[in-house]
Amino acid sequence: MRAYGLDLPEYPWETLIPYRKLAAEHPGGTIDLSIGTPVDDTPQLIQDALTAASDAPRLPDHARNC
Repeated sequence: MRAYGLDLPEYPWETLIPYRKLAAEHPGGTIDLSIGTPVDDTPQLIQDALTAASDAPRLPDHARNC
């Protein structure tokens, strides 16, 4: 597959099958974070946190000390 000038191998999605089955047993189910079109809504808590942080005047202190 060539994208953006890269020649990367196909990802072995089938290796995730046992983990998806295990996660599906969780009461909340799975959240698909794979590359592609999101199929799960972003939780409101996360949306609120991103909105609150979007007007930060500078990098957090821990990021400036790296």
